[in-house]
Amino acid sequence: MQQEEVQKLVEKYLHNTASAEETEKLFQWYRTEMKADSEWNFDPQEDEENLKSFIFSKIDLPDLAERHIPVYRRYYSLTAAATILLFMVSGLYFYFKKDQIQTAPVPVKVAVKQKVKDIQPGGIKAILTLSDGKKIVLDDSQNGVVINQGGIKIHKNSKGIIEYTLSKSANEQNLSERREIQTVYNTIQTPVGGKFQLNLADGSKVWLNSASSLRFPVFFAGDTREVELKGEAYFEVSKNEDKKFSVRSGNQTVEVLGTHFNINAYSDEPSITTTLIEGAVRVIELNSKKSQILKPGEQSKVNWDIKIQKKDTQAEVAWKEGYFYFENASIETVMRQLGRWYGITARYEAALPEHHFEGAIATNLTLLEVLEILQKSNIHFRLEGKEVVVMP
Repeated sequence: MQQEEVQKLVEKYLHNTASAEETEKLFQWYRTEMKADSEWNFDPQEDEENLKSFIFSKIDLPDLAERHIPVYRRYYSLTAAATILLFMVSGLYFYFKKDQIQTAPVPVKVAVKQKVKDIQPGGIKAILTLSDGKKIVLDDSQNGVVINQGGIKIHKNSKGIIEYTLSKSANEQNLSERREIQTVYNTIQTPVGGKFQLNLADGSKVWLNSASSLRFPVFFAGDTREVELKGEAYFEVSKNEDKKFSVRSGNQTVEVLGTHFNINAYSDEPSITTTLIEGAVRVIELNSKKSQILKPGEQSKVNWDIKIQKKDTQAEVAWKEGYFYFENASIETVMRQLGRWYGITARYEAALPEHHFEGAIATNLTLLEVLEILQKSNIHFRLEGKEVVVMP
C-alpha cells in the first residue's frame, strides 16, 4: 500500500471507525511488514497488542538536535494526522527538555517495577443533580430517556452524551413566556478521574474535564444564556445573536455569541485561563470590571488582572482528545494534572532541580506506565497507595 493509504487506515483504526475490511487490510500490511523485519517476532495471536508499537517503529523521527524544535510541532505541520493519533492514543511520545537536551520517544512495554498496586486511568463518568436534588449516576444509567423536566427531555444518547431537548408536547414560545423556568437549574459534576459531554437546550456542546462541575438552566428563557463553571470545560456555543452566552467561573465572566473556547478554572491553579479556538469572546475580571477581547489563538490569564498571550491551542484542549499535553510544564503542574485523573496526591521528598516537561502522554495508560515515561527525565517516583513520592 502507498504511505498515504496506510496513514488513513491507521487514523481510522485508532479512532475505531475502520470497517472490518479496512481493519483486515491494515493487519495484512502489518503482517507483511513484520515478515520483512528481522527485529520482530511475528505471532498472529498478538496482532492487536503489537500493531501500534510496530507502526510506531516505522515512523521516522526528525533530527531533534539539528532542528531544536519539539517533535509534536514538527509532525503537526508536516505529516498526516495518523502519526499524531499514534502519539495521542498509544501514549508513546514524550520528551524531556533541559538545557536544550531532548530525547526521542521510547515504547512503553512494561510498568515501573514496583511491588505496589497500579492505578487505572479515569473514564467517562459524572453525576447529574436535578433541581429537586435527585442525583443520577450517568456512567451507570442506561441510554435513552433519563427524565422530563418542565417540557425539557433529558436523555442519554447512543454515544453516552446527555442531551437537553424540547419534548414533543412543549412549545418553545410558551416555555420562554414561563419566567419561572429560569429558576430550574441542573448541575453536572465529574469526579476525580471522570470526563463527560453534554448538549444544552440551545444546542451548545460542553465537555467537562475531571473534578469539574457546570450549573445551567434546563431551558434558556429571556435574552441571556448563563452557566456557571468550576474546574475545566471546553465549549462549542451555538450561535444566537439574540441571546448572549456567558460563563461565570470564579472572578471572571466570559461573554460570547457563538464560538469554541476552553476555560481552566481549577481552584488549585494560579490563575483562570481562557483559550479561544475560533470566534471571539470578551473576558471580564469581575473585581476590577476590566475586560479584554480574545482573538483565535490567544489565551487570557485572570488573577486580579487580565493578561493576554499567544498560545498553542492544541495544548489546552488535549485533555478533551484523550491525552496529557505538557508545554514547558513544571513537575508540580504535571502532578496536578495526574492528581485529577488518577486520584493521587504528590509529596516531594527533597528539593528538585529545575525541570521542564514537553510532550504528550495518552490518558488511557495506567499511572505506573505514565510514571515510567516521566522517569526518563531523571526525576524518580515511588507510589505509596494513593500518594506519589517525587524524588531527585
